Amino acid sequence: MAELGELIKQNRLARKWSLRQLGAAIGVTGAYVADIEANRRLPSPELRNRISSVLEIRSEELAAADYRLSTDMREWIEERPQLGTLLRSLRTSPESDMLIQRLTRFMNRRSPPQIPRGFLVTWESELRAIAAEASAWSVETGGDLFGRWQDVPIILLATKAGPSAQRNNAHFRLDVEYLRQLSETFAADWALRYFGDWHSHHRLGLSAPSGGDQRRIHSIAGRNQFPGMTEIIVTLEGSQSEPTIRIHPWIYDLSSQNSGPSPLRIKTLQGVSPIRQALLARRELPEQELFAWERISWQRIRIGSDATPPLLEPTSDVDTTTRERALSQLVGALQEASGSSVEQHSTGFGCVLVAKLEEPYFLAFALGAAWPMNVLEVHHLNRDVGSTEAIKVPSGLVAPDIRGILDVFRAAGATAKGIGHVDG
Repeated sequence: MAELGELIKQNRLARKWSLRQLGAAIGVTGAYVADIEANRRLPSPELRNRISSVLEIRSEELAAADYRLSTDMREWIEERPQLGTLLRSLRTSPESDMLIQRLTRFMNRRSPPQIPRGFLVTWESELRAIAAEASAWSVETGGDLFGRWQDVPIILLATKAGPSAQRNNAHFRLDVEYLRQLSETFAADWALRYFGDWHSHHRLGLSAPSGGDQRRIHSIAGRNQFPGMTEIIVTLEGSQSEPTIRIHPWIYDLSSQNSGPSPLRIKTLQGVSPIRQALLARRELPEQELFAWERISWQRIRIGSDATPPLLEPTSDVDTTTRERALSQLVGALQEASGSSVEQHSTGFGCVLVAKLEEPYFLAFALGAAWPMNVLEVHHLNRDVGSTEAIKVPSGLVAPDIRGILDVFRAAGATAKGIGHVDG
C-alpha cells in the first residue's frame, strides 16, 4: 500500500487538481499540501478527515497509510530509553534488515509455542463472522464474545464492534457503551455472558495478547468478578484481497495464580449458532450484519499455526437454555397479544401453544422439537362446536420469529371477529 503522502497525491492527480486547488478545499496552502505529499508533514486527525471527505478516500484507508506509531506504542518506547537507542541504531545501520531477522529468530527460540490448555466450543458461523470482519479492514478491528461458561467456554455469538470503536494500525479500542447495551440485552433475553473479545493484530503480527490486552482483560474481570475470560487474536497472511485468516484463541484462568493467557484449542460445530439463527429470524441488530459470515470461505480459516482448515463437527441439538428462552419469549408475546394466558401442551413431535383469539375462537401452533422449532401446523379452533380448521402460514416460520408468528395470530384474530359478527 502507498504511504499517506503518495496516496493523497495519487487521488489528487486522478482528479487533475493542482496543489493549490486541494489546499483551498481543505483549508491549507498549496505548499503545505506539497509537504504532506512528500511526507515532510503529517496531517492532524482533523485535517486527515477533511482530506478524506474532499478526495473521497475511505478514512480507514488513510489511517492504514499513516505509518506513525500509535500513542500507546510511542509511550511504551519512551518509557524504555535503551529501546529507543536500539531503534535509532537499527534505523541508521546498513545491516538493519539482517539484524531484525536475527532478533526475530532469537525471540522465537526464547518463546517456544505453548501447549494448548483445554478448548472452547463455538460454531462455524462465529469463526467465519470474525474472519469476515477482520479481513474487511486494513487496520486493527475487533468485537465481543458472548456465550455460556460451563465446563468449557461456549461462544454462541461473536459480534462486530460498536459504531464508536477506535481503530488504527496498531491499536483497537472497543465501543464500551455499545458493549454494555449488548451485554444487558443478551443477558436478559438469552442468559448469555460477555466473557471476552476478539481483535486483529494486522500490523503488529502478534498471535498472542499484548501487554495492553492482558491488562484490559484483568481489569474487566476484576470489575465484574469473572473467574475466567477468553480472547481471540486474529492475524492475516497472504494477499490483501483474499488473505488467510488465522484464529488464535486464549484463556485467562483468573481463579488461579497463573491467570493466563494460555492457548486454547477450538471445537467448531457445523452450521449457524442458535443465537445467530434466532436474531436473524427476528431481523434484530441490523448494524451487526448478521449474514456477513457467509462472505468468507471456510477454506481461508486456520486455527493457530495449522496448515489446513479446521475440521467441522456435527451439530447436536440446541442446549436447553436457548430452547426454553426462545419458547418463553414466544409465549410471552402471544399472551400480551391475546390478553390471556397461553396453553402449552407437550407432544411426541414437540409442543402445541394455544392462544385465545375471541371466545370461543383460539389459535393452536404446533411446533417441532428440533431447533429452531419449526411451525409445523396452525389450526383455528372453535371450542363451542369442537371444530378445527388448518390455516395457511408462510413457509419457514420458526419459533424465534416472534414477529412472523404474531402476524399470523393477528390475521386469524381479524378473521375470528368477522366470523363472530356473522354468527351473531
